[in-house]
Amino acid sequence: MASIKDVAELAGVSRATVSRVLNETGQIKAATRERVHNAMKKLNYRPNPLARSLATSSSNTVGLVVTSYRGSFFSELMAVVQEEMDQQGKFLLISRGKRSRESEVHAIQRLTDMRCDGLILHARNLYDEELIELAQQETPFVILDRTVEGLEDRCIDFQHEAAGQLAVNHLIEHGHRKIACLAGPRERLTARLRFKGYEQALREHHIEVDETLVAEADYDREGGYRAMADILEKHPDITAVYSCSEEMAVGAFDLFRERNMTVPGDISLVSFDSVSVCTILTPSVTTVHFPIKEMAEQASAALSGLMKGQPLPVLPTFKPELRTRESVRRLNQGK
Repeated sequence: MASIKDVAELAGVSRATVSRVLNETGQIKAATRERVHNAMKKLNYRPNPLARSLATSSSNTVGLVVTSYRGSFFSELMAVVQEEMDQQGKFLLISRGKRSRESEVHAIQRLTDMRCDGLILHARNLYDEELIELAQQETPFVILDRTVEGLEDRCIDFQHEAAGQLAVNHLIEHGHRKIACLAGPRERLTARLRFKGYEQALREHHIEVDETLVAEADYDREGGYRAMADILEKHPDITAVYSCSEEMAVGAFDLFRERNMTVPGDISLVSFDSVSVCTILTPSVTTVHFPIKEMAEQASAALSGLMKGQPLPVLPTFKPELRTRESVRRLNQGK
């Protein structure tokens, strides 16, 4: 196995020069840098990451906190951040915050204990005050899908309430009045905002908000199935459903198939989406798009700038986009 001494001899430079090239420190002529890189390639030399981190006071790692490792949303989030970090030559460490404040605290602590250079936090349960306190420490971080007052310059958020309103307005505009809601756990801020959009759309059209048309689930397929069954047990005459997650929409589809109900013939459906699940259902489902891919890319770029000591630009709040497909039927007048 080649050593730094072998690289130096082949390139005709000192070991100190090779070290400066590897660690991108000091002033090195372009021709010298090229000779060192050519020598490394010829010898198949790979620098020791531990030694490099000691020399640069950098672990060359980035930490990502997610709620879960399962589901299309988190798969997409982790894949996008991994791809971005690969391009930046960074190692990615992922820690699961599960579904509690205590677990998120421990997840962040694990990553800071491993001396991550920066963090991307999809933290749903930490108090704002805890994130503000964390910002006083050395490790830079970016917050995904949440805005914390006082930390707006490192938050990348999405207009969940407006998205919910857009989805339900679409159903109302197609003549639906008895609209069910597959809601997320309303102790979570984003779930409350998605439900608030549902309420707001109904009230603006003078439609009563009936809590018996609402059932909560944990954003998963099984929960969507159970929640849909619960609503249909009470209200078999509903004409439309607004699902606050694509996984729950799939669960609702499972139930419809069991009961030989057709979409949109018997019931119309609009869902949130973040990946491509709703496009592969038959029929394809009209959605309000939650752009987790673009948000994760933005978070990775923002964190890269923070780690380099660059001032952050104003980070975006992403707006919802309605993607109309085949799952909504227009009712006749008077229905």
